Amino acid sequence: MVKVTDDVRIEIPDSSLQKEHRILCEGISKKIKFDPCLKIKKIKIQKPLLGDEWSLIDLIKYELKEKNLSIDYLALKKLSNKLTSEHYIKIIEYHNEIIGISEIEQNIYGIAVDIGTTTIVTYLMDMGTGELVGIESLLNPQIRYGEDVISRITYSLKNGVDIPHKVIVEGINLMIKRLCEKNGISSDSIYEMTTVGNTAMHHIFHNINPISLSESPFAPVMSSSIDIKARDLGININQSGNIHFLPLISGFVGADTIGVLLATEIYKNNEISLAIDIGTNGELVLGNKDIMVSCSCAAGPALEGGHLQFGMRASTGAIETIFIEEDTFYTFYKTIDNGKPRGLCGSGIIDVVSEMLRVGLLDSSGKILEHNNERIRINPLNNQKEYVIEWKENTDTDQDIVITASDIREIQLAKGAIMTGINILLGKLDITVDNLERLYLAGAFGNYIDIKNAIRIGLIPDIPLDKIKLVGNAAGEGAKLSLLSKEKRIEENNINKKIDYIELAAEKNFNKEFVKSLKFT
Repeated sequence: MVKVTDDVRIEIPDSSLQKEHRILCEGISKKIKFDPCLKIKKIKIQKPLLGDEWSLIDLIKYELKEKNLSIDYLALKKLSNKLTSEHYIKIIEYHNEIIGISEIEQNIYGIAVDIGTTTIVTYLMDMGTGELVGIESLLNPQIRYGEDVISRITYSLKNGVDIPHKVIVEGINLMIKRLCEKNGISSDSIYEMTTVGNTAMHHIFHNINPISLSESPFAPVMSSSIDIKARDLGININQSGNIHFLPLISGFVGADTIGVLLATEIYKNNEISLAIDIGTNGELVLGNKDIMVSCSCAAGPALEGGHLQFGMRASTGAIETIFIEEDTFYTFYKTIDNGKPRGLCGSGIIDVVSEMLRVGLLDSSGKILEHNNERIRINPLNNQKEYVIEWKENTDTDQDIVITASDIREIQLAKGAIMTGINILLGKLDITVDNLERLYLAGAFGNYIDIKNAIRIGLIPDIPLDKIKLVGNAAGEGAKLSLLSKEKRIEENNINKKIDYIELAAEKNFNKEFVKSLKFT
């Protein structure tokens, strides 16, 4: 906004710097039969004899009793170094291809990665036992190109997709390096990576131009699962290793939703279930083993703190829970890491709106009501009504922390979009919320919110609490299941074919449902 004409020095106050973020890594845990696509086989290989017509690969095929095996080029180059004498070795196979040959004492690993719009989580797994070895997470470094997928698609179209692609690869490689250092292993011993993410993250990760996602009908370039060599994407695992990205559902419902479905197994049950993954882009799936419908809700960043005057991500100093005293409107709250308050994260935002409704500071239309109390005031700069959550002398920013009429409107739009999606999907199956047997809340937002407060503001359906299950980072769990189970690898593509995607904006009753859903219940 300022034209720089000479040397300039910029000072960024501490209150504006990012603090340590809380990133949800854990998810619902499923017991499965450990049967990965990556196969590790121990064989004793004989040294070739003089005059024998067999090659080294022939000897390996003979020992494995597999005539149709091929071998990756880089694995082929390493082959002669491993077979200079008679001894035991490990053969690492993926889909009838030898992708690695290692010493018998070396452990073999895989990683599962959840590429979220805001955060990335990486899980290191022992591919000999199926056990979790370590977890790393970080904020998605693509945030510098925009906080939401539309911004990043727009950036990619203007500046080239290779820029955000390179950044995401560097972020994943950084986590791989940390995991290897912490656990004393070589990245060369990691032979497969399974990955989930929304459709925009999928295209950018693969360095695919996302232009088709920017214009109607918003079709992805491909929707089935994809397997690519690690060396082709620049991922720092064994360069012959496989990178597997789970399938997509549509332009705005991605592989992360397939991961949620693998973790919750909605597609196997008789009961009707609803899965909600709330983020900047809310993704919903409703159904059972017979029928499933899905949609994407443009919830916007408000529920993650975006576009709110004092909204922030879940980091040190963020107010995460809040209670308003009914008579005085005095606030009691808890911040992340017990730091001095700096703003409101998603769970705190839901709490404050719900509490304002409960004590009569807010009506069902979203209007802040008049009260003879100093905490309800008109801001002279914008003539907007606002409620003071905490006074500046008690904050880390030397500013009063408030929630404004505009903030309330942003929250209304976000929760209205999600409830509209839910109601339209229920209509597609000709059922009501009373027919729901299970509601799964996935993702960090769903994991930390107060369920009763979410119901009070009309963010999620009003159903018995025992029917609601928090499943944490179910998308990441789905990526792990795909890594560890050949059966799940098959199921993921079958799920993809069973789901009907509903484009909400094309529905005749969309506007009516949206207006109805804006009200706070």
